[in-house]
Amino acid sequence: MYSMIRKFSFAYLLFAFSVVGICQSVNQGHKETSTIVKYAVIHQVTAEDSIFLISIMNKEYGLVLYADLNYRLGGDSLRHDKKGYAARGWIEDYYPSGKLLHRGYYSDGYLKMYKNYFPNGVTERSYKTIDHIRSAMERFYQDGTLKSKVQYKGGIPIKGEDYYPSGRLEYMDEFHKTLDYFLVRKSFYPNGQIKESLLLIKEPKRLYDHRKYNDTGILLESGKTVYSETSYNYQKIGKWVFYDDAGKPIKEKTYENGRMTKEKSF
Repeated sequence: MYSMIRKFSFAYLLFAFSVVGICQSVNQGHKETSTIVKYAVIHQVTAEDSIFLISIMNKEYGLVLYADLNYRLGGDSLRHDKKGYAARGWIEDYYPSGKLLHRGYYSDGYLKMYKNYFPNGVTERSYKTIDHIRSAMERFYQDGTLKSKVQYKGGIPIKGEDYYPSGRLEYMDEFHKTLDYFLVRKSFYPNGQIKESLLLIKEPKRLYDHRKYNDTGILLESGKTVYSETSYNYQKIGKWVFYDDAGKPIKEKTYENGRMTKEKSF
C-alpha cells in the first residue's frame, strides 16, 4: 500500500548505476554523462529498454531509483553534476533508446519535484512539493491508470488512496492533523463493494464505528472500536454483532479493551 514506505539506501542507487551502464542526462540545457540504472516494462518497447527497466524497477514500489534524493520523504543523498557540485535546476535522464526516464527539479542536490516515466512514455509517478511542510505523490500503472495518490505532511503520509488496475478504489485512509490516529479508513473489493469501514464518530474519546462486509455488500460484523493511546492500536469495545451471508444476526460478543468477555448465539 501507499503508506508502506521503505527507505532505499543510496548504496543501492550507486550499485544500480554501475550495473546498468550509461544514459544521457541533460542539465539546464547542457549535456552531461551520468550512470543510471536499468529497468524493464511489459509493454512493447525495445529489448534494450526492457532489460534496463528490469534492472531499476522494484517489483512492489516501482521506480524508486530517485527515492534517496527526495529529502522531503526521508532521502539523505545528494545528486552532483559533472563538476562535482550539488545539482540545481531541471535535469532529465533517459533510457538507452533515448526515451525519457526522469525529469526533476533539483535544489542543492535534492529533488523538489519530479516525474518518472515508463519506456512507453506513460508517467510512472509524479511528485511535487506544495509548501514547506506538505507534498504529494501520484503513481500509475503502465497503461496510465492511477495506482495510488498520497498527501504528506512533514514527510509522513496523512491521506492516501490505492487503486486496482481496473481503476476501482481499493483502499483509502485519512489521519488526524496530529498524525496520531485515523479520521477514516476504508477498503474495497475488486468489484467496488466496500469491504471494511472504520469511521471516527467521537473524537475526544477516539471512538469509531467499525463494520465489515462480504463482496456482495452484506454486513458481516458491526460494533465500536477505540484507539488506545497507551498501546497505539485499535481495540474492539462494547457489543459486536456478527451476521451470516444473508445478513441475519447469528452471534453477539462483548469486548473490553479488545478482549472478549461475553458471547451469545441467536
